[in-house]
Parts: sequence; C-alpha cells; structure tokens
Amino acid sequence: MKKDFDVRALRERIGWGQDKLAAYLRVDRSSVSHYENGRPLRGPVLRLLEILIEAADAGTADALVRETEAAE
Repeated sequence: MKKDFDVRALRERIGWGQDKLAAYLRVDRSSVSHYENGRPLRGPVLRLLEILIEAADAGTADALVRETEAAE
C-alpha cells in the first residue's frame, strides 16, 4: 500500500466531512486538518486510512462508520 496519499482527496472522494473522518479515525477534527495539510501519517491512523482506501475502492466506506458506531 502506498504510504503517501492525499487525505483530503480521499475524504472528498467518499463524500465525508472532516468530522466524520475524525470520528472514524478516533481523532479530533483539527488532526484531520493537519493530516490534510501534510502532517505525516503513522501507526493506527495510517492503517485505518489504508483500510478506508480499500473500502472506498470497493464502495463500502460508509459501512465502516456504521460498524464503528455500532461497536461504541
């Protein structure tokens, strides 16, 4: 998986706002803004974004949020 990608482009591609992406990543909205502006992606955040890319490619990104919300 490519480790350098455009977080904003991914978010817009799946039609999510920063708040929804932040909830999925379990970070605050300002962290999403920082990632969109070039902050390096590491650890769990990077892995969750990789999973989200795979789900976006399969057209199942919204299902990830439903699963996350159901687990809370």
